[in-house]
Amino acid sequence: MGIFFKITSDSYGGETVEKADINNKVLQYITDALNDYVWQDSIAPKLRKINAQYSHITLGTILRFYLLRYIEVGNLKSFARYIKKDDKLIIDQMLVLNKYETLSEDETRKTLCDDIFLYFKEIILKYKDRFQDFDAVMFIPLLEERFEEIKEQKFISNRNPTKI
Repeated sequence: MGIFFKITSDSYGGETVEKADINNKVLQYITDALNDYVWQDSIAPKLRKINAQYSHITLGTILRFYLLRYIEVGNLKSFARYIKKDDKLIIDQMLVLNKYETLSEDETRKTLCDDIFLYFKEIILKYKDRFQDFDAVMFIPLLEERFEEIKEQKFISNRNPTKI
């Protein structure tokens, strides 16, 4: 399998139980869609030239979805770091939960997708010349297409065979 992208999330949830449920459901749907091995395996040969059929995590990412007050108290920030010996880019993105508090589930999913994609695009392109076996420039439109599918709920999650 050509698995190259691993994404996880950590979430405070929301100001209310109802919003926390929506936020966690949306985050899980996004991470499931990006971690999908069928999608990754289908595009890996376009992105990796050396042993594309084998798994090698090139992008290790985490989404942190916290309330602003916790981000400020903890002085938390988004960051990225390339690890040359592993040919891996670590992306740790802080998302301010307050921005999404008044949004519906559909609006939350679409806005989160846009925010995540724009940050990932910026960081991946910033480090594009460091990758030893990953075409970052070619990956960006494929990632954007995947986020469009997520926004339109075209991904069927293995956790829940119906859409989110």
